Amino acid sequence: MNLSWIDWAIMGVSVVALRLVSLGTRQYMQGVADFLSANRSAGRYLLTIASQMGGIGVVTFVGGFELMAAAGLSPSWWGMMMIPASVVILLMGWVFYRFRETRALTMAQFFEIRYSRNFRVFAGLLCWFSGILNFGIFPAVAARFFVYFCGLPEHFHCPGIPWELSTYITVMATDMILALSFVMMGGQISVMITECVQGMFCTLAMFVVSAAVLLQVKWPQMVAALKMAPADKSMLNPFHTSGVTDFNLTYGLIGLFSAFYTYMSWQGSSGFYSSARTPHEQKMGGIIGVWRAVPQNLMIIVLPLAALAVLRLPEYSHQAAAINDAVSKISGDSIQGQMRVPIALAHILPTGIKGLLATVMLFVSFTCHDTYMHSWGTIFIQDVYMPWRNKQFSPAEHIRLLRLSILGVAVFAFLFSIFYRPTHYIFMYFAATGMIWTGGSGAVIIGGLYWKKGTTAGAYCALTIGAVLGIFAVFADMIWMKLFGHKFPINAAVLSFFAMGGALILYVLVSLVLHSKNRFEFNLQKMLYRGQYAKSVLPLHLDEPRSIWLKITGITSEFTLADRVLAIILVTWNGLNFIFFVVFSVINKIMPVADSAWANWWHFNILWNLVLSVPIIVWFTVGGVIDIKALFKTLATAERDASDNGTVRDESIRHSEPLLVQAVDGIKVDV
Repeated sequence: MNLSWIDWAIMGVSVVALRLVSLGTRQYMQGVADFLSANRSAGRYLLTIASQMGGIGVVTFVGGFELMAAAGLSPSWWGMMMIPASVVILLMGWVFYRFRETRALTMAQFFEIRYSRNFRVFAGLLCWFSGILNFGIFPAVAARFFVYFCGLPEHFHCPGIPWELSTYITVMATDMILALSFVMMGGQISVMITECVQGMFCTLAMFVVSAAVLLQVKWPQMVAALKMAPADKSMLNPFHTSGVTDFNLTYGLIGLFSAFYTYMSWQGSSGFYSSARTPHEQKMGGIIGVWRAVPQNLMIIVLPLAALAVLRLPEYSHQAAAINDAVSKISGDSIQGQMRVPIALAHILPTGIKGLLATVMLFVSFTCHDTYMHSWGTIFIQDVYMPWRNKQFSPAEHIRLLRLSILGVAVFAFLFSIFYRPTHYIFMYFAATGMIWTGGSGAVIIGGLYWKKGTTAGAYCALTIGAVLGIFAVFADMIWMKLFGHKFPINAAVLSFFAMGGALILYVLVSLVLHSKNRFEFNLQKMLYRGQYAKSVLPLHLDEPRSIWLKITGITSEFTLADRVLAIILVTWNGLNFIFFVVFSVINKIMPVADSAWANWWHFNILWNLVLSVPIIVWFTVGGVIDIKALFKTLATAERDASDNGTVRDESIRHSEPLLVQAVDGIKVDV
């Protein structure tokens, strides 16, 4: 066993403390809107910490370790192409601001408002199927991490039971039951509070673990290990990666396009999309979230670099032999690749630090699993079952259905993880299964929010082509291996680009053809409560700023002085980083830079993020505590509306100017 009693004690005390926190959230869950979106009462820090924790899991870290072991630091350089995209999305409110203006509880509820009820059901089914298939490997990866990192035996005996029990299945079941208990207790309220508390702890723990690793394995050793890669597969210099087939420049460019196209498409954390107090709080949560992710990204980079050094350098040959021996006992090349870094870390980290890392992984496993179970379970009821039944349920009946659906998602993921054997990189599996939904949904969401000529027929076509290519991507390698003896020559990331492009083209062409026949135009102003329709609700859309500089930074009259400072700092910092990326890339094309210079750059980047993590930890811990208190105070006095359950109640439609179907809050809109 790799963990000492100190490590186990750290894990045990942390889980007990978390359980006590979750028990305190039960009293605040008093209605469907509470269960679905915490009654839309979350502040920016609570929203940011919780949503980022819900968006990562053990599978995210193991996938990142897998990527680093395969391609090193080079993909991180091409990831800097995302800087302008992230700034534009966050400051200009791309997609999420308009979505919040519709006041829909879920994305598919917006689909019914914008397109039709039948389309909502179709989209809900497709989203749910893609989501649970994607989620299906999460429990398996998490359980394997704990088994191999902790050095647990494959089987064990339990008193009173005559046969051996599988440690892997037992760990997975325990993990899923604990995560399920959090989400069942108070829905989105319990999810948000527990994830925020876990997030504040994990940010500090990630910093400590990263610092300990950098002290344990020196930077020159990490560089020496990275330099052992072949000349055309450099792990230091992104301009010497012609031999890298998956995580290369093309992968980065596809990610850049996907950032705009699929923003808010993926519904794995859909409860957070409608949990903020206002769209502005949602926007500010995204802005400050850029900083909060620093310690997390640091750990994803530092840990696999240390593992590579131990596995490759002669001074660690004794440890490397033990690691490779443990890896060789695992069946399946893909699983061996996933577990190599976790097993190496178990041989590197000192006592106490191993316990911290295990606790971080346990917490991110809880946060990710309960978030995904909540999302996919509620999506099935809200966006498939309820529109199909077309029946009003009492709040108690509604919440009972939501809990049963969440339980169903948990059971599916548990069984899928037992029987599925991976053949892809984790991130490629995400690309393939996610494509079933995101391949077409981006066109449907963007077109629905921004283009009044978009039609339901165009939306159907977009989702269909994305789903077909996504399902093909999931099974392409298996089919090609049987037919031709090798994997499909186009990876899932490239296939996803074809799916997105094809869906976008189909959506536009079909909608334009139908528009030329019947001159159909949707009333976006009414759906967004703008203009003459703003009088019926609290206005969410304010006047555009007059200054060109304020427009560049996305600053409106909603921004306080502190908000303006944060936005300007974000634009300035990211602008300088992007200028550096462009200039240094041009220099490398004209006058190639030596690997030693690249090593110095990566070293500076890691140390800078380590230093930056200290004020970030203090900042977000204080903000998170304040927001948790504010949420409890709001929920204790808020009046609940039983009809605020995600149902679209008014279905008035005109061919020339479709009317907004009323979604929530019991507010009547004058026609």
